[in-house]
Amino acid sequence: MSIKDQCSRHNLYDFAPKLEEAFSKLEGEAATVMARIRAASELPSAGSADWVSLISFIVFQKMRTVSAGRKTDAATDYFAKLMLENRPEFAGIDLDQIEIGDVYPLAIPLSVAPEMIPVVADLQTHLFINTTARGFMTSDDPVVAHNQYCEGITYRGVTGFDSRGLQLFWPLSPEHLLLLFDPDVYRVPRADHGLNATRISSEPDIAQLNALQVLNAHQNVYFEDDDLRTAEGQCADMLRQRPKARMVFVETESVPDQATGGESALLHQYEPLLPLSLKVGAIRIRNAAKAVPLHQRATLYRQSRDRGRGSSGADMPPGRYPVKKTTRR
Repeated sequence: MSIKDQCSRHNLYDFAPKLEEAFSKLEGEAATVMARIRAASELPSAGSADWVSLISFIVFQKMRTVSAGRKTDAATDYFAKLMLENRPEFAGIDLDQIEIGDVYPLAIPLSVAPEMIPVVADLQTHLFINTTARGFMTSDDPVVAHNQYCEGITYRGVTGFDSRGLQLFWPLSPEHLLLLFDPDVYRVPRADHGLNATRISSEPDIAQLNALQVLNAHQNVYFEDDDLRTAEGQCADMLRQRPKARMVFVETESVPDQATGGESALLHQYEPLLPLSLKVGAIRIRNAAKAVPLHQRATLYRQSRDRGRGSSGADMPPGRYPVKKTTRR
């Protein structure tokens, strides 16, 4: 595709006229930090000004892509049609033949982004340094959320910013990739010894990390010219694995609501895990975390250390709300 059309859209932030200026400042700070990381193969110390700029940029980068806007539009379309389907003035109209979206779909995710920064700051940062002949790939949605700890959970989301076992992967260059991870779940051996960088000399490990970009990309992946044949081959091999739907909506049957005398139903939306069984030698699940049954892992949330810990949804009566319909978009 044309370079001028990459990762940009005219008047994307018209809903907040000063936002473009703020992003320019944040991008400038992040660019300086990234240049230092690439030059020294070293991360800024936790809590430093450079570290805060880096964490802030990661959160906003994740929530301002075309993919983020498409997910917002999918939710708007689903919930709007759910509200309209039984309205008499829409009788005879096939709502499936129209799409309902937001004029500014990024306004919602960006409005909550500042609140997510301290949550993401609870993750530990680590730098992977690529020493192989195969470079790291990136994409038009480069900050990839995964949860190796909850692989196999398909009925709910496990990549929320406060999910137990969350991992964020962000390539900074063909030689550097930033990993943010839940230190209570994962063990990165060098990180356990107080070091913030690990050299990766295994091409299969690089291929696994690149697979995250291939699966998560909206339209395009990017790589060095030297990797053309290898990158194209991996994209072709993984084409059928790319998820066709990025949002899942679950609507339950109605049940009696004793509090109101009416009926109650649940609506649940989530983004499913990417279809990848991640295996990277430098990332291991801690033995204590492994002892937790898989179905229980999905109910846990991380919580920042200064807010305590807990679980989400663990008190929901099992089986109370039978599923009526599942929609994937």
